[in-house]
Amino acid sequence: MSNRHSERPVLARAIRLLSVPIIVFWLALAAVTNTVVPQLEIVGRHHSVSLTPHDAPSSIAMKRMGAVFGEYDSDSAAMIVLEGDAPMGGAAHDYYDGLVRQLEQDTKHVQHVQNYWGDLITAAGSQSADGKSAYVQLNLAGDVGQPLGNESVEAVRDIVARSHPPAGVRAYVTGQAPLTTDLTDAGEKSMVKITVITLVVITVMLLIVYRSVGNLLPVLLVVVIEMCAARGVVAVIGNAGMLGLSTFATSLLTSLAIAAGTDYAIFLVGRYHEARQAGEDRETAYYTAYRGIAHVILGSGLTVAGAMLCLHFTRLNYFSSMGIPSAIGLAVVIAASLTLGPAVLTAGSRLGLLDPKRTINTRGWRRVGTAVVRWPVPILAGAIAVALVGLLALPGYRTNYNDRRYIPASLPTNIGYAAAERHFTAARMNPDMLLVETDHDLRNPSDMLVLDRIAKNIFRVPGIARVQSITRPLGTPIEHSSIPFQISMQSVSTTENLQFLKDRMADMKKMSDDFGVMVAAMERMMDLMRQLSDTTHHMEADTE
Repeated sequence: MSNRHSERPVLARAIRLLSVPIIVFWLALAAVTNTVVPQLEIVGRHHSVSLTPHDAPSSIAMKRMGAVFGEYDSDSAAMIVLEGDAPMGGAAHDYYDGLVRQLEQDTKHVQHVQNYWGDLITAAGSQSADGKSAYVQLNLAGDVGQPLGNESVEAVRDIVARSHPPAGVRAYVTGQAPLTTDLTDAGEKSMVKITVITLVVITVMLLIVYRSVGNLLPVLLVVVIEMCAARGVVAVIGNAGMLGLSTFATSLLTSLAIAAGTDYAIFLVGRYHEARQAGEDRETAYYTAYRGIAHVILGSGLTVAGAMLCLHFTRLNYFSSMGIPSAIGLAVVIAASLTLGPAVLTAGSRLGLLDPKRTINTRGWRRVGTAVVRWPVPILAGAIAVALVGLLALPGYRTNYNDRRYIPASLPTNIGYAAAERHFTAARMNPDMLLVETDHDLRNPSDMLVLDRIAKNIFRVPGIARVQSITRPLGTPIEHSSIPFQISMQSVSTTENLQFLKDRMADMKKMSDDFGVMVAAMERMMDLMRQLSDTTHHMEADTE
């Protein structure tokens, strides 16, 4: 009797005894957590984290730039692109001016509008060469990916949607912030499709393997309950504000819950089938299955959960946002696999649903095992060689974080990017910015030369196609602004006036000759005056 009880763990006996309450508990947990709070995708939208690391140099520099210019305090930026069928004229400008006024009035969502096209001096800097397109950059409230950031994007889109562009002119909202919002929307919509397709594939696979609806339904029930419970528990924690989420976290959690739940259910049912075909009765086969699989489920689950938890310590929020939600979800799946799975196995076996319908063929696996035992070194070498084949592609792997590649081309942001790229370079919609900060006022000739030298040196960097700065607002040096040109221009006026100066020099020589004649005449007049004076003196003497 003692030997028999040693083969029947206490937990296994408790689960078998309380199988119905355990099933009811997990059903209630899945139902309550998915009804008292919104679905996981909605909770994730309302409690999403910023996808930009706040300690990244680019993020720090961007917020520093907004602070020193007093324009914005977030890293969320968007572009409104206007595109016309013909070069845009006065009607398009009037529409643009009205649109900018509406954006500036929405101070809750729009922190700054770079209204270059509305100023004649700077208009050419944000207008395409063919005159058919122009853009305005917006700095929005809330960081990229956060609820306020997504709300700001929707507010801008609503303003553009309510506007009435003139005939032949279209307006698009694009940029990094709208791209992240569309990425979230696409992830939420695709998750439903992925979940349905996955469950269908699992159903077909289980039907092929078990060839029995009686074996299929309990396994599928366990998987669905585990998935719903994992999603619900994470949704409750996230809705309480204790957990930050992202579309990547919600998508990965659902996929992991389905995959882990299916694996562990198959492990349990497969071991049960082996015991039944070995001649054990249903109760003994239950204990055999639990005793042989429980530690496998626990070890495998904790390994995966621990690996997912390590993602929390990464710097990039794409990954760190997955860590804790995935670990919590997997912990729920592990707990359900160790309790709900055996409970459903107990209830199903009592109804005769989970008995094997066909003999398990182990001859092939026995041959594999025999070969491994007989020739371990050659098989290990062959396995390593096969694994190394996959590593051959690793040197050519390049990480790409361009989110445009991972969302449909039909989404609004990609449509806007496509419209912009018909008239501008790709970098114009996602520019890099350089902040130059000093301890004195830069608005003087010498510092302007320094800024222009900085712009020139940046332009020489490989991969830089255009540099806009205060010394080159249109992306090219200001016409007639170089020092050699200024020096040459100083001699132009002298050259143009050279003949005039020669003519005046000839006039001056003529005047000099005329002055000589006048001097001779004056000297003659002085002699005559002296003679007149002498004659007068003689006449006065004679009269006396």
